[in-house]
Amino acid sequence: MRIATRSLKYGFPIARTLGNCLSAATLARLVGLLGEATVIDMLYTSRLIEADEALRIGLVNEVVEDHEAVVARSDALARQIAGHAPLTLRVTKELLRRLRHRLPVVDDDDLIGMVYTSADFKEGMAAFLEKRKPNWQGR
Repeated sequence: MRIATRSLKYGFPIARTLGNCLSAATLARLVGLLGEATVIDMLYTSRLIEADEALRIGLVNEVVEDHEAVVARSDALARQIAGHAPLTLRVTKELLRRLRHRLPVVDDDDLIGMVYTSADFKEGMAAFLEKRKPNWQGR
């Protein structure tokens, strides 16, 4: 369960900031959660989404006003859930975990290594730390 504040901004601006990439497992999880078209939009454009859109696309379950409201709502949910059958909850949680991991594992070590050892990633990190726009070279 995910609760966000109205000030939420969420996304993956890696194509315009660090020049790194997400793992195949992370992409699979995001596509399963948000759908391929939304993930492509967010990754290719580096667009950040706000709370109302996050709620609409199913990224979060609820939007509340502020941090204090998140804490209060989380406490209320915890109390509610604590009153339910523990075995039912435990089995449901485990079955959801198993379903989430049923996708075949994609070997992405070569691709992850290529990106994280690239000149572009080094440039992206430097630009981020120096608060400037990166100069991408595709290497």
